[in-house]
Formats: sequence, structure tokens, C-alpha cells
Amino acid sequence: MRKVRVGIAGLGTVGGSIYRILKERGEEIEKRVGERFIVSKVINRSPQKYEVYGVPPEEIAFDFDDLILNSDVVIEAIGGTDVAVDLVRRALELGRIVVTPNKNLISEYGNEFVDYIRKRKLFFEASVGGGIPIISLLQDYLIFQKVTRIRGIMNGTTNYILTEMSKGRPFDEVLKEAQKLGYAEADPTNDVEGYDVAYKVSVLAGVVTGRFPGIHSVRFEGITGIDPEYLKEIVRSGKKLKLIGELDFSTNTYEVRLREVTPEDPFFNVDGVDNAIEVSTDLAGDFLLKGRGAGGYPTASAVIADLFRVAKYKVLGGAEKFSVVVMKFGGAAISDVEKLEKVAEKIIKRKKSGVRPVVVLSAMGDTTDRLIDLAKTIDENPDPRELDLLLSTGEIQSVALMSIALRKRGYRAISFTGNQLKIITDKRYGSARIIDINTDIISRYLRQDFIPVIAGFQGITETGDITTLGRGGSDLTAIALAYSLGADLCELYKDVDGVYTADPKIVKNARVIKELSWEEMIELSRHGAQVLQARAAEFARKYGVKVLIKNAHRETRGTLIWEGTKVENPIVRAVTFEDGMAKVVLKDVPDKPGVAARIMRTLSQMDVNIDMIIQGMKSGEYNTVAFIVPESQLEKLDLDLLKTRSDAREVIIEKGLAKVSIVGVNLTSSPEISATLFETLANEGINIDMISASSSRISVIIDSKYVEDAVKAIHSRFELDRE
Repeated sequence: MRKVRVGIAGLGTVGGSIYRILKERGEEIEKRVGERFIVSKVINRSPQKYEVYGVPPEEIAFDFDDLILNSDVVIEAIGGTDVAVDLVRRALELGRIVVTPNKNLISEYGNEFVDYIRKRKLFFEASVGGGIPIISLLQDYLIFQKVTRIRGIMNGTTNYILTEMSKGRPFDEVLKEAQKLGYAEADPTNDVEGYDVAYKVSVLAGVVTGRFPGIHSVRFEGITGIDPEYLKEIVRSGKKLKLIGELDFSTNTYEVRLREVTPEDPFFNVDGVDNAIEVSTDLAGDFLLKGRGAGGYPTASAVIADLFRVAKYKVLGGAEKFSVVVMKFGGAAISDVEKLEKVAEKIIKRKKSGVRPVVVLSAMGDTTDRLIDLAKTIDENPDPRELDLLLSTGEIQSVALMSIALRKRGYRAISFTGNQLKIITDKRYGSARIIDINTDIISRYLRQDFIPVIAGFQGITETGDITTLGRGGSDLTAIALAYSLGADLCELYKDVDGVYTADPKIVKNARVIKELSWEEMIELSRHGAQVLQARAAEFARKYGVKVLIKNAHRETRGTLIWEGTKVENPIVRAVTFEDGMAKVVLKDVPDKPGVAARIMRTLSQMDVNIDMIIQGMKSGEYNTVAFIVPESQLEKLDLDLLKTRSDAREVIIEKGLAKVSIVGVNLTSSPEISATLFETLANEGINIDMISASSSRISVIIDSKYVEDAVKAIHSRFELDRE
């Protein structure tokens, strides 16, 4: 049985009907078609609708992104184009399938979305004929035939009004009745003035020709100007008056006109809220479709039919019968058994939402630190191989306990170590790099409806030695697994709500950033942010893995890290800092070829990671070279060797420095950003020691005693507390 998660945006007449059908007839639909459609998230402008439809709190989305990321299919039932087009663009950008009954949207923006329509990523059956399957007829059954003409009654509201007016009733009276019955909106302009049918004609033209002409290419009229005496005369003559949309593909003429129809016309007996559409083809002749065209349920039925089409095309495309989401929990989230069992409940809740979770865990609480301290009581510099073996036991405890907790709750779970999964790494003990992951075992257990629980942070060399991936390595395990499994999303659960504009311990009004590009996250991780390992962010960028950082303890929207929305103007997203930095100055280095290479080669052999490096202005035959390193790496420096190989007259070390960075988009494209940063520090009386920059980052080195003042001032000056 395939499970499809459905997110619904808009709980109006149509959206509410869709919600009720999926909730009330879900089991019936599943029995008939073998598909399980699960309402995962719902969003509506007016919160009162949640009460009307009995939407439980866990189904209410924080915003569009929350709805999109937690759905396989997004139903846009908002209407109009102002907000709807942004939702549809975003959902398609994030790789979701979209179903919409919004004819305005398809008519006016269909050309923008035409590639998604061809690839069956955008479905819009309900946009034209209510419950009539006209789009699927044209897209599927008649795909190889030439459609010569389409004509139809495409608006149930106007057809109802005309039917009742033909009985001698006045327009205003019938319109009020239609509104009371739910056939007409409070503002009926689109229906009665012909706009609605004109949009639908434009949609049909686009489906047939591949190019949506838009409403400006359709000549149309409405029903408000009908003379009652003229209508009586039509009735006396044995005819009926209908508002008909017409498409003539031989002349590319598109119209909406009031037409007198005779008893011989197939539309003569199409009365009330019914719609009817006639399609003429060159090979198979004429087709006539008829059905209800007004009210929530007919339109909702067409949307549900599109969900069936979605499922069919997913099968034809070879898609798995389930969606996989990797969920990684850090040590703080499972620091004791009580918290671990709460996380087990969260995992089960996620599974019930329609996904197959793959869980990655860190060691519980401060287990890793305690194991390091334990090793150092024996040897201050323990053997790296033995230390990795020792540290790997922390994650093994976590996954075994979690598997026990899930099994106790009646769910099939199985734990795996890095060794069991064959997460192959190189031999860099303490900071190993992943070479390969074999996910066949995980996939096999997923198909059997198990919840795999994976030990993060660890791997194994090709010769069988246990390795670890460095601080934050469980993030890397999770992201690598997400890529290898083809999972749509990797969720990293932390003890914070997401990535902040600044450290909230320093800046009280720091806010959670909704979205970051991979490049921005890499810069933040490299320059002080502790929320995600830099290597993990780099892996996500390299392999295109979308990452969502969320709070492990409560429901939050989180921060999405992915390709990012393309923008040109410079934007400052966040300010971060890294304390405990030191500057190493090589004074009077000979200004000749090869010296810089020898310096860097020497630092590489010492395994010292430098941050910034600056070569001063030439003075005679000499230069000054300065670089920044974390103070923790100073013990690796062999100053005598560095002095000898660089031919420096003197090596000076200056401690007590900090690096403060702003991160964002296109920061170096405008001098205004740098000028504002430097002015802000100057106004605080903070001197800048060194500067470095990239397109998404500008960093300065300052005295560490000013770091908090600098971060607060920069955050305020760039107004990072505002959306």
C-alpha cells in the first residue's frame, strides 16, 4: 500500500470539502484504489476554519514551507493569484507535486509552469469543469488526436441563474438564492461577468496547444445585461439561453458568448448547476462530458481524482511506495531515558504522518566527553585508534536503547552500528571521511516496515578498524544516509529552534532564520556557529541534500538549508563569532619565490588549520606574513621549524583575539555592506586587526573582550531582528 502525504492550503468551500472527503472516506478510497492519502498539514488564513473542520493541532502548519516540507502533494485551494502563485512556485521549487483547482493561476501563469505540467508535477483537473474530467481526457486519452474544437457550459453558477431566470424569476432574486445555496461567492463578479469561463477557456487552450493565451486573448461577456423580455421571447420560441465558452483551433479563436440553443443542441438539457463540455477531434469524432459544476464537493472530487493520477504517475515513474525522512537527534535530546522515550514518541508520530523514518542518534548527553576524560586518566594523549573504538560505544548504547523503546511501543525497530552498515571511511582517526555507504540493508528493512536506528559519528575502514567522524559527526552520518537512500529531507533535531541570526545567549532578540543556502550555512559553520558541522554542510551542498534543523523538544518550523532562493541584491542573514583565536606573525620574511609555499607546506605537515592569512606590504627585500589559528592549535606549532623554513627574523604570537563574521548573499557586491560593518565597529570604539571576505561572508579579527559588544551592535545595525 502506497502512502501519499497531502498538504492542503486553504479551507474554503473547495479546500474544506477536500479535507472532509480525505478524512471521512480515506478508508473507502484506500480499499478502492490501493492508495492511502494522509492529510499531513493544513494552513488557512482564518484560524476559525480549523475549529469548523476539527483540524487537530499537529496538522496545522506554521507557514507554507512547513506545509510543503511535510507533504508529498500540495493542494492549492487558496484561489486568486497573489498568494497562490508564491505557494505553487515554492512547492515546485522544493520538488513537490501540486494539485490546484485555480483556473486564474493556470490561465495567467501556466506558461511559467508548462515544464512542470509536462512532467506531471502540476495537476489542475478541477480548474475547468468542476466534476467533469476534461483535462485528463485531453492530456491522456486524446493526446495523439487533433482537437479541432471545444465548446461548453463551464460555469455552474451562471447556468443555474439562467435556468431559473428562464422560469420568469428576476436576476437579483436568483443570484441571492445561488449565494445562499453556496453556488455563488459573496462577490459574484467573476461568475456573472464571464471572467470565470474566460479563464477556463484560456486553460483549455493551453492544454491543447501547449501555450496558455491568458484571459486577455479571450473575448467574453457575462449575464448581467440580459433583457428579461428578450429571455422570455427565447423561451417562447422553444430555445434556451446559455453562456458558452468556445475554442476554434482552426482559427485560434477563443470566446465566451451568450448563445441561443435549440432542442437539437447537446447543451439544451444541461440545466441548473450542471456543466457540459463537447470536444471535437479528427480521429474519434465528438466527445460529450456532463456533470455538476458548482459547489465544493464536485470540485473537490476532481481534485481527489488528480490525487489518483498523481499516484499513477508516481508508480509509472518507478517511485518507491513510501517517503523516507532521516531524523537525527543530538546527545542533548536523549541525555537520559526519560528524554529518549519522548524522542521515541516523536519518531512514532512522524511515522504515523505517512513517512518511513530512518533514525540517526548521537551518544546520550555528555557520554563522549566522559569517555574522553576517562581515556585521559590513563594517558593524556591516548592512541587515536583505541580512542575512536572507545568513543564509538556511546552511540551504540543510544541506538540499542532507542530500538528497545520503539519495540516496547509495538513498532518494529532495529539498530545498526557503522560497522554493521559498512559505512566505509578513510583512516583519519578522530576526523575520518566517508568513502562509501551501503544502504541495501536499510532499504530492505524499510520495505518490511522497520524503523532503522543508526549509530551516528562512526564508521569503519576497509581493514576493519572503527573510526569516528569528528565533533558533530552524527550530522554528517545523517546527511550522507539521506543522500544514499534518496530521502527527500534530512531533519536534524537540536536543542534550539533552528539557526539564529546571532547567538541568542548574547543577542536576546535574535530570531530563527527560515531559510539558508548551503553556502551560507557552510560559512556560518566555519566561522563560529555550532549548530551544524561544516563538513556536514559541505556534504549537503555537494550532493544536494535538503536539511531541516528543528527543536527536538517542541514543535517548531525550523531552518531549511538547501539550494536557496535565487536573489541578486546583497542580504545579511546572520552575525556569528569565534572566540579563542591567535595571530601568528612572521616578521621580515624574505620577499622571494617559494617562501610562501614553504610556510604553507610546513603548516600542513604540522596539521595546523589556518583561518586568515595576510602578507604585508613589501619593505625593502622583506615582507611580514600573518595568519590566524585557533589557540587550541598553537600546541601543534613548532615555532623554531616554522622560523627556519620561512627565514623569518622573528615569530610573534598574539592571543586573546576573536573573529566576528557577517554571513549572507552577495555581500561583496556592494561596498555599502562592508562600510556599514566597519562603521558599526568604529562607533563602538572597536579596532579591526585583520579582514577577510568571500561573496557570502565578511570577517574581522578584533580583541576578544569586545566580541559581545560587536555582535550586538552589528545585529542591531543590520536590523537582523526583523523578517
